Amino acid sequence: MFSAKATQDKTATKHATLLSEGCELQGDLMLDCNMQIDGRLQGNIRSVHAVTISQPGRVQGKIYARHLIIKGCAEGEFYAEQVEILQSGVLSGTIYSDNLSIEPGGRFIGEVQAADSRKTGSNKSVLPLRDARGKVLSMTTAQQSAN
Repeated sequence: MFSAKATQDKTATKHATLLSEGCELQGDLMLDCNMQIDGRLQGNIRSVHAVTISQPGRVQGKIYARHLIIKGCAEGEFYAEQVEILQSGVLSGTIYSDNLSIEPGGRFIGEVQAADSRKTGSNKSVLPLRDARGKVLSMTTAQQSAN
């Protein structure tokens, strides 16, 4: 009767952070949840989950995430296991990822580097998160400590 709840994916997050349309934020964010940006952000984001820049969202800075989805505009450096630029998305800058997809209508201006080109090594994450003590966490370590 309650088995569906017991079999939920442990890596899924129940929480999300939203920067609403009309809001502007300047600064750096470190998140253990998904993030959706409908407003404007100038700064850096570090998340072990997904970051979505919606239409009309705009970001200028660095983003470190497991999955990056661009529907709005983004400028800077982007480090992710998977990057998607959707139909309305515009991304300019450098992408560090081994998995990039661009839908027809999506625009990308810049360069793409392999995830390990930043000397992360093939067994290490492109997401250099740190725990409360400053110790660098790999994606696997970050997932385990989040559970």
